[in-house]
Amino acid sequence: MKRFILGATLLLAAAGIATTQLATASDHDDGETDSKARALNLTDHFAFKSPSSPDQLSLIMYLNPRSLPGRQYFLSTNARYEFHVSRAGSKTAAPTGANDITFRFEAGAPDASGVQPITMTMLKNGEEVGRHTGSSTSFIGSKSDQITTNMASIGGGNMRYFVGQRQDSFHFDVVRFFQVRAFLAQRLFGGANGKGDATASLADNCRGDKFLANLQTGGVAANEKGGVSDGDVINLFNPPSCAPDFTKNLNVTAIVLNVPIASLQANGETVFDTWSTISVPE
Repeated sequence: MKRFILGATLLLAAAGIATTQLATASDHDDGETDSKARALNLTDHFAFKSPSSPDQLSLIMYLNPRSLPGRQYFLSTNARYEFHVSRAGSKTAAPTGANDITFRFEAGAPDASGVQPITMTMLKNGEEVGRHTGSSTSFIGSKSDQITTNMASIGGGNMRYFVGQRQDSFHFDVVRFFQVRAFLAQRLFGGANGKGDATASLADNCRGDKFLANLQTGGVAANEKGGVSDGDVINLFNPPSCAPDFTKNLNVTAIVLNVPIASLQANGETVFDTWSTISVPE
């Protein structure tokens, strides 16, 4: 059966921190359409060595963006949620896209308590190695930190996975983002013959500073939250001390997998390209 990939995000993971690269058709929130419901909206992908178990790789994907507090959200029963792993020769090697290992998550219909049965399948080079049936954590369970951690032993490796709602860790000042985007478009490409419009204006930032006026370096001297520098000393974006967070108090559904690095290796590799996809039948 052919499947249509609705979203994908790519990450190059090495010894810890990784460099993020966009793959195809996904950002933090694509919105909802007739063909792409909230449960098919892949927002983020993370890959890093597990802080408590450095011999394991943690893979995380977020979906169901803008989940309202107090409400239960589910995985689609018609979709495949997949982590993909490609062994890399080095940190600077060009990604090959080789689908060496896949971890596939599929969900069944929820029960009366909001728990979905979850089937996790591991594939190597497209061939199934094994599978495990577990369950998601309900909204009530997530809220009370009664987390269901599924333990699976597949292909000689002991893995743990979690599926459930968590607070969105993404910080996004969405209003200012669109203000700045419109301002730069007009300033650089507006005006006569598209050569830029010097009269383009930008609303004051949340501290009341105008663009290129009353400049501060940020940090402790500017009484910034946490003593963090603006990273922007021309008042283009809002400083951390007052920038509103669009995702504050909103949730996402997280799929989290901890897998032994040894289970990913063929010849002792320590660098992996990883990405997530959500697909449905055509």
